[in-house]
Amino acid sequence: MLSRRSFLAAGAMLPAAPAIDAKGPGAVALRCEYLKDPLGLDVPAPRFSWQLSAGLQGAYQIEVESGSVVWDSGKVASAQSVHVPYGGPALRSRQRCSWKVRVWNEAGAGSAWSDAAHFEMALLQASDWRAKWVGAADLENESGVSQDPCPWFRREFQLAAIPRNARAYVCGLGFFELYLNGRKVGEDVLAPAQTDYDRRRIRRVLYPFDDQTAKRVNYLTYDVTPYLRAGMNAAGVVLGDGWYNQRDRVEEGWLWYGAPRMILQIEGDGGAPIVASDEQWRMTTAGPILHSGIFTGEQYDARLEMPGWNTAGFDDSSWTRAGVVRAPSGPLCAQVAPPDRVMEVIQGDAIQASPGVFTLDAGRNLAGWVKLHTRGPRGRKVTLRFREDSGRDYGQRDTYVLKGGEAEAWEPRFTWHGFRYVDVTGVEEAPRLEVRSVHSAVEPAGRFECSNPLFNQIHETFVRTQLANMHGGVTSDCPHRERLGYTGDGQVAAQAAIYALDMARFYSKWTDDVADARNHKTGFVPHTAPFEGGGGGPPWGSAMVLMPWYLYLYYGDRVVLARHYEAMRAWVRYLESRMDAQGIVVKEEPGGWFLGDWCPPQKIAIPPEFVSTCYYGHCADLLGQAARVLGRTEEAAALAGLVQRTRTALHARYYDAARRQYVDGRQGANFFPLAFGLVPGELEAEVFARAVEIVERDNRAHFDTGFVGTPLVLDVLTNRGRADLAYRLMNQRDHPGFGHMLASGATTLWENWNGGGSRMHPMFGGACRWLWQALAGIAPDAQKPGFERILIQPRPVEDLQWVKAEYRTPRGTVSVHWTRAEGRFRMTLTVPPNTEALVTLPGAKEQRRVGPGVHPMSA
Repeated sequence: MLSRRSFLAAGAMLPAAPAIDAKGPGAVALRCEYLKDPLGLDVPAPRFSWQLSAGLQGAYQIEVESGSVVWDSGKVASAQSVHVPYGGPALRSRQRCSWKVRVWNEAGAGSAWSDAAHFEMALLQASDWRAKWVGAADLENESGVSQDPCPWFRREFQLAAIPRNARAYVCGLGFFELYLNGRKVGEDVLAPAQTDYDRRRIRRVLYPFDDQTAKRVNYLTYDVTPYLRAGMNAAGVVLGDGWYNQRDRVEEGWLWYGAPRMILQIEGDGGAPIVASDEQWRMTTAGPILHSGIFTGEQYDARLEMPGWNTAGFDDSSWTRAGVVRAPSGPLCAQVAPPDRVMEVIQGDAIQASPGVFTLDAGRNLAGWVKLHTRGPRGRKVTLRFREDSGRDYGQRDTYVLKGGEAEAWEPRFTWHGFRYVDVTGVEEAPRLEVRSVHSAVEPAGRFECSNPLFNQIHETFVRTQLANMHGGVTSDCPHRERLGYTGDGQVAAQAAIYALDMARFYSKWTDDVADARNHKTGFVPHTAPFEGGGGGPPWGSAMVLMPWYLYLYYGDRVVLARHYEAMRAWVRYLESRMDAQGIVVKEEPGGWFLGDWCPPQKIAIPPEFVSTCYYGHCADLLGQAARVLGRTEEAAALAGLVQRTRTALHARYYDAARRQYVDGRQGANFFPLAFGLVPGELEAEVFARAVEIVERDNRAHFDTGFVGTPLVLDVLTNRGRADLAYRLMNQRDHPGFGHMLASGATTLWENWNGGGSRMHPMFGGACRWLWQALAGIAPDAQKPGFERILIQPRPVEDLQWVKAEYRTPRGTVSVHWTRAEGRFRMTLTVPPNTEALVTLPGAKEQRRVGPGVHPMSA
């Protein structure tokens, strides 16, 4: 029997929307850089956002205080309520500010000042760091395997009184846990977020890689005031290998950086130094964590525990002085991504599956670990083996050696697993297990349900899979076998993920990773970010263009678009350098896979050159749109010419006029150019007709595409009036189809339509954006991004009787609830304040413009 305690689940309720005030507007839900009262910002000009309680905004005024008023925007005639930049004097390191806003509606009626919100700056200059990096020396092990136990650090310090505000600025590579006076600081796990931290000597890579990447190291800021006391205090830090010293899985190459190291600076009021890492700290590797492998798990010997190691008065005479080590080459940056946390606890008892083996079924695939409760004689080794629902374990094992005596409880610190089943050996009776579901602590953003139970299950399964693949600010392909931030998988699933989850900070950080991972000389973008090996092709590297565009489109984040514009342009130019004389992208890096689509139900037939050239045209088009947003009109015009030349080149090389199709029409060959606007206008109708014919007749309304092409098929069919056929594709119950996956017992999405490979891959979940954009009919408008204007076009197709969907935009929650009965379509649309919606009802030829409020409609 299982019991569950959830901190965030796929079906969780959205955060409550601000109440709509019929009396007039007011500013509510204040956020700074997407966060409520953030601690530790290193953004020179933080941006402010708020929602309105009612109506439309005609003007605003922001006031920022830090002891006194440091910036007053004055009354600004503007409807902008998202990403308003700070415009006062330069902010200082550690500066704490409060801010408030008041608004006026379009008629000039003003509100009262909002409740105050707060933000605090981090360490803005390298010179602010008095602490030193400490750790073990880098000892090269040519076997490629690290068996070094985890290092433990401690330092005692005296306080005459508890500061009013104490802060800890800390980073430990690969992972760290910080303790003060015996208590773990914060709820974060697997911290800090993964980045390309440091220079490294890359060897034995499967795919040639010229390391011209940028580096950065994330640190975290904690309010540690409650952890301190007057008198003697003790700080303790324990480090795990993490990605910094990942030597367990070397199939992709030798990609580690070095031995674990850490930096810690604790300050009191006004930045007064309290304690900082240096050579005065004590260190040992004689602790109980013998191995902390991301892929192979954690080995823990409880006989080596050091009770009180992180408290004052502990005898550390056997410890050595910590060594000052080389600082990573990446600069220290405040972490942007939401931290990993334990988000759900599932309790249960393992049952005996075979002699000596007790097994727990968590009920579904998930990512995380298990807390073990057991007892036994001193020295007995308990092994926990983690398996996904296919039965594959991918080498995931934790081991625990008992100290003996009373009941013991243990959970790992520096690993996670992808699993459904846990096999326990080395115990005489069934142990009690607590399953910890662990992922990045993102909030739900949307909720979708409809009258078709299969579609609800597809959506829930995708969200579950996506969350299991969000660790360290990186969206991975799977949480067990590879755990890599594949850029192709990530960009294809991104829009679906944005509808379900608040991905603004997560994707902002990961987009930085993609930009860091690129070759800063050639513009090449590798297939994983941060780079850890992995194969792919141009649809993968195109994340460099697509991700900044999505952050702009869905969140209105123009700053991200501007910051990455040069990297976006460099990727487009790189693809141009990979073209033949006729303008077809024919290669990527020497020795690479040069993939187009991936994982179709049959052997890949669609040429990668064709898919890559389509993606080039798409990237050039989006880059042109970005150029127009940023005022680069000449570049936008030049890019429009590139798109036209690509359209011509594709047509000349791949169009079969006699059969009205591109290539041989299979595996989405007609859908790629249609989706990206690369079919000559006069041929669009006949190419689309042929595409429909292939889907209906040849494929029997089943997908024949891989994960890259599948969402495009749905987009094109829906946008060209065949949402009914898209519905049939999504509704299939046999192979290949989502219904087949789920009927086969899938609790997370598969890597392949037939169940081969991993069964915890979110990439095919990119199709779920269709549920939102086609069935619920909720979409952003690039002309007024961030849902300043919302496009509403629900499509009641086939046997679908109702849809309920709500999505929390940056300006408030939009909701659609429609029903269909007795030939009548009825919809209730809720438009959030300070936005407008363009509504296209079924059968209507014209759009209807509506403002904030609740709007009953029928057709």
